[in-house]
Amino acid sequence: MNINVTLFGELITFAVLVLVTMKYIWPPIMKAMAEREKKIVDGLEAAERGEKSLVLAEKKAKKQLQIAKGEASDIVGQANLRSAQVVEAAKDKAQQEAKKIHELAKSDIATESEKAKQQLKADVANLVVAATEKLIATNIDVATNKELIDKFIAEV
Repeated sequence: MNINVTLFGELITFAVLVLVTMKYIWPPIMKAMAEREKKIVDGLEAAERGEKSLVLAEKKAKKQLQIAKGEASDIVGQANLRSAQVVEAAKDKAQQEAKKIHELAKSDIATESEKAKQQLKADVANLVVAATEKLIATNIDVATNKELIDKFIAEV
């Protein structure tokens, strides 16, 4: 193998290329790689923080959901209690109203009964008067009187 000037020229060119690359090209590449590495590390840390905050948010949401369910259950219980109270009050009012109506009906029945008794007394009095008039008009003897009263009773 012959070492000639071309080999030395190539070695010098290569050395200059390595020096220029190390001085001007390598630092920006290394800087870009370091920045990229930092972005990746920051991204991973942000992802971890995001996962942790997601877990915390899910726990908080579950807790709030349980609280809301408890409150809803309380509200439903209170509504059921209130509806039972309203139903009971309505039932009591209806019973009082029924008692009033019953008392009024009793009063009306008593009044009507009294009117019917008075009318019956008046009718009986009229019948007695009519029977007496017929009896006096044909007053013959006891047997005839009895026969007339029986006939009158049969007519009525």
